[in-house]
Amino acid sequence: MNRSKKKMGWKSFGGILAFLAFFGGKLKFLLPLLKLGKFGGTIWSMALMVGAYALIYPWSFAIGVVVMIFIHEMGHVIAAKRKGIPVSAPAFIPFLGALITMKKQPVDAATEAYLAFGGPLIGTLGALAAFFLGVGLESPVLLSIAQIGFFLNLINLIPIHPLDGGRIVTAISRWLWVIGLIGGLIVIIYLKALIFLIFWAMFAWELYKKYVRKNRGEPEELQRGRTKVTISVDKAHFMESGLPIPAEAHERDLGFVQLCKVESKEEVCYLYYPGIGTIAELPFPQGLVEHARLHGTVEESDEVKMTILLTFIVYPELQTGLIQSEEYYEVPAKVRWGYGIAYFGLALFLGWMMLQTYSAILPPPIIG
Repeated sequence: MNRSKKKMGWKSFGGILAFLAFFGGKLKFLLPLLKLGKFGGTIWSMALMVGAYALIYPWSFAIGVVVMIFIHEMGHVIAAKRKGIPVSAPAFIPFLGALITMKKQPVDAATEAYLAFGGPLIGTLGALAAFFLGVGLESPVLLSIAQIGFFLNLINLIPIHPLDGGRIVTAISRWLWVIGLIGGLIVIIYLKALIFLIFWAMFAWELYKKYVRKNRGEPEELQRGRTKVTISVDKAHFMESGLPIPAEAHERDLGFVQLCKVESKEEVCYLYYPGIGTIAELPFPQGLVEHARLHGTVEESDEVKMTILLTFIVYPELQTGLIQSEEYYEVPAKVRWGYGIAYFGLALFLGWMMLQTYSAILPPPIIG
């Protein structure tokens, strides 16, 4: 293979990996299809990804790429464990990437940056191991795997959500998001990965809503949620009140009161049925309830099971949007400087290692 063809091959594969890096954090709806248990889903999905890559590339290279992605994801897992945030095992999606899901959101920008930084940092160590093995064994395959590892971790440092860089810079300066928008667009055009425009546009729209519309005095959109709960009500309550038992498809609004118990500090939502009074006491820490509606019943021997639809405003600390409240981004200056040095230092190091690896892969020039 001559140099020009090799260069074109790396550019094409770079586009695939950039596509992979962007989509990995967005396709959470595919996770249930890949999970077969705590670790079974990870192993199965890794094997599936290896098989998919092996349709295009040699088996050794396909395995190496998947291992690089696995090491990167395990960096996030290790960081989350150190911060006490429970996460799922990694799940792999062929040609799209890998992801873990957090069962609890970070409480501040510094914690979010710590979790995000774990992936590129540990991923870089994995790529370095492949590089030194490749040099020591004079293996072009290992060197190619190392370069892919460096590239994957470098592109994840672009300061745009949902990439790791977009989360790391929350602890440095949110102005880097603007730089990320410009740089991200350049990367999209260079790699000809036009599908990236969807996520680039989504992030740009989030920034516009949060900062431009807010500065114009437009009201900020509240994040709302809906959930269904099932409660059991004794039939005796209807008989004593002289009320008919609601039909199976019956719907109606219900009264409610939400409060916090002083003793246990537990948030509770009390539901009321007209003519009966209190019919349920539900722990509800998800948000501020706006509306409660009966959504059907099932009559049993001694009780009536009611399905209740609750609509609520999600509490700020539980919101999953890209951009949080101003308090979330309050980070001490020392921490900002630390993350800044680490972030830019790692980016420069990865770029330098890509050049070193590329030079190691190229055959020596023919003289004479």
